[in-house]
Amino acid sequence: MQAAPTLDTVTTASVYGCLRTNGAGVYDATVNKTFVTYSGTRHDIYVKAFDHAANTWSAAVRVATLNLTHDNAYHDYPVLTQLGDGRLAVFRATHTVSMQLYTAPTPRSITGTWTARTISTDKNTYPEPVVTGNTIHLFYSHNTDLSHPYRMYKMIKSTDGGRTWSAPRTIIDSGRTADRYAEVYAFGVAQRNGRVYLTWSLHGGPQGHNGGGKNIYVAYFDTASGNLFTVGGTSLGTVIDSGDTDKARVVTTNPADLPADKTLPEENPVTVPLNDGSLVLGYGVHTSNSTRIVLARFAGGTWTSTTVDTSTSLFKDLVATGNGVDFSYASKDRKRLLVKSWTPGGAVTTKHDLAVPYSAGADTTFYANFVENRPGDLIASTIDHETRKTNHTGTWPVFSIRA
Repeated sequence: MQAAPTLDTVTTASVYGCLRTNGAGVYDATVNKTFVTYSGTRHDIYVKAFDHAANTWSAAVRVATLNLTHDNAYHDYPVLTQLGDGRLAVFRATHTVSMQLYTAPTPRSITGTWTARTISTDKNTYPEPVVTGNTIHLFYSHNTDLSHPYRMYKMIKSTDGGRTWSAPRTIIDSGRTADRYAEVYAFGVAQRNGRVYLTWSLHGGPQGHNGGGKNIYVAYFDTASGNLFTVGGTSLGTVIDSGDTDKARVVTTNPADLPADKTLPEENPVTVPLNDGSLVLGYGVHTSNSTRIVLARFAGGTWTSTTVDTSTSLFKDLVATGNGVDFSYASKDRKRLLVKSWTPGGAVTTKHDLAVPYSAGADTTFYANFVENRPGDLIASTIDHETRKTNHTGTWPVFSIRA
């Protein structure tokens, strides 16, 4: 195990936000600062900056005043990224209604008044931005028809740094399947050399909206051609439709084989490309009588799976580190956060195994994101699981881990 990491409290005033595997923090090497976002009291959006040279946190800057107190406000979580000109940007969906973009006034800084604009009104949910220079591909789930349940996966694109945006384009559309697992839930996006790797499951089922889930799928979007492909390179055309879905399936799960306290078999699946051209898919999965953390590698045209923990399914995030990966997950009792490393063909090694610094009644680490451009560091949020949807006062800590 490596030396103990440095733990810092980013804030003691956060609320629940259902962030996935990216968007909590980004590192800018030019100014040697890590920028972090979180949802504060009444879900107002805040950002802070950590100056690595001075070893200090800035004061918090309130990017947007949302003043939300309804039980579904946690869906509107902010996602932080950095635009090609160096400006920080936050994407946030008014859940199932529209998409907002907030941009800092000057590059590489959070100070000043941020600009707020609505950039889409396409029943947007769960923003996943990918920035390459002045081009932004913004992926999101489209709230198509909850009565089925049915959600497509779509994208809008900007080629001028977010000033103007294309019309929505459908990326994944399973159709209204007979088993009603027709809601596309993507958990992470990762880009390398013009390929955006998308990892998703199909939710819904007979219990209705997000009442269950099945399977893990992976494909990539080619930014040059605008087409989609299986990880093996088979063209799926411009839309992954019902005839293509099984071609992208990597993991098969049984939505009926679950413990009594679970509705979804999979936990935060995300795929990252490595330097050697292979891929690694990380995820947690559980059945009625087993739990595990799995790393699956695609190389030479086949997937090979390695189970790295059989005590928990609480997978959080995965990041490429050259020809290997680091991954984070929580212990079954949710009291500990683990960060481990793995190189294909080698052993799993533990980097950190730490007691989560809970306070203010928090008992669950909801997300533990690796910081973009600085994979040794993470940003993690804590919540009280029982009251997470109704507590809007901003009392739970967000903390950072620096290797």
